[in-house]
Amino acid sequence: MKSLALIALLAGCSTQADDYVVIPGGDFPGVTSTRPSAMTGRVCVLVDPRSATDCARDVAGGLTVTFAGTAATTAADGSFTLSARPSAGANPVVSITGPGVVPTHVALTPGAPIPVLPLDLFSRMMAANQVTLGSGTGSVLGTVLRNGVPVSGVTVTSSPAPAFGPFFDGTTPTTFTLNATGARGVIWLPGIAAGPTQLTLRDVATGGETTVDGIQVVNGGITIVDAVLP
Repeated sequence: MKSLALIALLAGCSTQADDYVVIPGGDFPGVTSTRPSAMTGRVCVLVDPRSATDCARDVAGGLTVTFAGTAATTAADGSFTLSARPSAGANPVVSITGPGVVPTHVALTPGAPIPVLPLDLFSRMMAANQVTLGSGTGSVLGTVLRNGVPVSGVTVTSSPAPAFGPFFDGTTPTTFTLNATGARGVIWLPGIAAGPTQLTLRDVATGGETTVDGIQVVNGGITIVDAVLP
């Protein structure tokens, strides 16, 4: 049976949630704020692409955070303030660019950190898995979840298809497999043509399929997602 998944983007980069609060303006759906015209938050630099709770400290300075047509520069701890007041219909995607990181695109999750992948780590991932990205392509990095828990034994295809992989979490931060998701439920699809992308997830044990729409792959960047299975 096919079903349509909810799609959320990766959040929860720290066990110290109070250190990574994102407060958008009061028009953001389901959120109220005492700062109606500003949004504060913090960027979390991942040290392991398989873990949303493993983040480097005090190395996130000088990055540009862009959201809802406004931009801010992060302090050393990744903190920033944007003078953005997103409306209910605004595109929720936050972009992180700057020295030492791969251009990363993540949907805003109020109260959660904004993850970004360091360039050095991504380069080691590509080298370990013999990936060479071409012009006009980007990557999807995500976690397959059900009821908030990573799901193992899931395969994935995409339309358009990636030039390499798809890959799944292995035993180290840089060594991935070609089989199915492991205990961390991570998928990585490098070399997808930039533009709208659809994922199809298949549970090997049950044969059930879930389609995930609404993913935008960006040239030269990484789109980080959580694919939430029903």
